[in-house]
Amino acid sequence: MEYNEILLDVKDNIATITLNRPQFGNALATGSYGEIRDAVLSCEENENVRAIVIRSTGKHFSAGGDLKRFKSLIDNNEYLNERNIMYAGEMTTAIRRCTKPVVAMVQGVATGAGCSLAVACDFRVATRNTKFVMGFVKLGLTGDTGSMYFLYKLLGMAKASEMLMLGDAVNGEDGYRIGLVTKLAEEDDLESETYSLARRLADSPTKSISLQKKVMMEFFYQDLDAYSIREGEYLAQTSRTADFAEAVNAFLEKRQPVFIGK
Repeated sequence: MEYNEILLDVKDNIATITLNRPQFGNALATGSYGEIRDAVLSCEENENVRAIVIRSTGKHFSAGGDLKRFKSLIDNNEYLNERNIMYAGEMTTAIRRCTKPVVAMVQGVATGAGCSLAVACDFRVATRNTKFVMGFVKLGLTGDTGSMYFLYKLLGMAKASEMLMLGDAVNGEDGYRIGLVTKLAEEDDLESETYSLARRLADSPTKSISLQKKVMMEFFYQDLDAYSIREGEYLAQTSRTADFAEAVNAFLEKRQPVFIGK
């Protein structure tokens, strides 16, 4: 299929899925979620693909959700829809269910849904200047795209709670220390280090890797579908709050939000 928000390329058994909205900091538009999901499914079915790299053009990996779309919803007294939230979550679920190893090349900022996208991957290569931000709470939202689920699986409850409830940025060096980052690269070496890891994975016995991912999914992620339903319910609820509207307006007006807990 043709893509509008991403690029898909396969070379030497490595597929590259590239977020291609650099003018928007690679924020994920409505179509981005489905395109990334479909690209991952396409790679799953392609026998020539033995490893996948997810990366972005431009300065940032992904600025997360589209705040201008949020503003439009608020102004029209519309809200985030549970089904649409679950649809967005299918992007990260597809990555987790993919039996081929997936490597995220994370430069600049990965925030919100962009951070969830990176966390859903099997490996993350970043630099010291990379920033991972679970910024949902700063918008008065609970989170979507599997953010809480995958972060907890990766870091455990204490660190996941810290990132989720405080919403502070974690740089690449601290991310490497706590296990968020797989490999820390110098700025000029980020691409080469990412593809070196992808090459190693592609040259590995990928049948055994696929069965490793299957058994992980079966035993360690068995409640993912139930989680996705509840995630959609709670995010939809928080999109109806005064705090969400205040957060979006404050961001666009370049001022500090004043939350009232409602």
